[in-house]
Amino acid sequence: MDGETLRQYVAENRSLAEKLTKRNEQYIFDLNKALTAANLSEEDIVVALHDILPALVEGQKTGQTARQQFGTVSEQVQAILSKPKEVKKNPAWMMWLDNTLLFFAMLAVLTGGVSLFTKESSMASGILSLLATSATGGLIFYFLYQWIYQYERPGADQSKRPKMWKSMLILVGAMIVWILVYTGSMFLPAAINPVLNPAIVVAAGLVVLAFRFWFKKTFNIQGSFFTR
Repeated sequence: MDGETLRQYVAENRSLAEKLTKRNEQYIFDLNKALTAANLSEEDIVVALHDILPALVEGQKTGQTARQQFGTVSEQVQAILSKPKEVKKNPAWMMWLDNTLLFFAMLAVLTGGVSLFTKESSMASGILSLLATSATGGLIFYFLYQWIYQYERPGADQSKRPKMWKSMLILVGAMIVWILVYTGSMFLPAAINPVLNPAIVVAAGLVVLAFRFWFKKTFNIQGSFFTR
């Protein structure tokens, strides 16, 4: 939830709370305290109260109490905690970048490591090849998630899942595109696609992997790399 919406919810909650009877006011006080003790985040508490307060104010018009509408405080706490949380979707560019960082780290460590320890120059890739392949792979897997993998998540609407043959065609087509991008990038002139020292490539891959871990954790990225 964005900050503006959250502030709006807080303001509406305060306005509605001022209209509560003493009994309902005490109920909300106890509920807020119990939800805090249950380690529910402040944002989730605001959202929960935003769902409850309008019904309380409306119920007061016919003499209904909070307990009559929502049960005991303990029962309502359990109902709130057991309510399935809506999966927050990240912006497309974040999911693409998350995939790209992962692919770059994997390819850099693999190709750089093989070249470093076996002196197998055929495994060495130019820096532009690594970037192009990683970026393309990140984009492909973002779209594969949208078309296929999101339906592997619990609770997904299976009615929208593509048929197996269509999924296979999409996968094969995506892999062909990815291979063509990688193969084509290998023909780029060394002036714009230099092959770096393998040790530098491996180090870059590890740094990017660490950055990806921070990025994913900080922004709570819901990955599109399969269902992870």
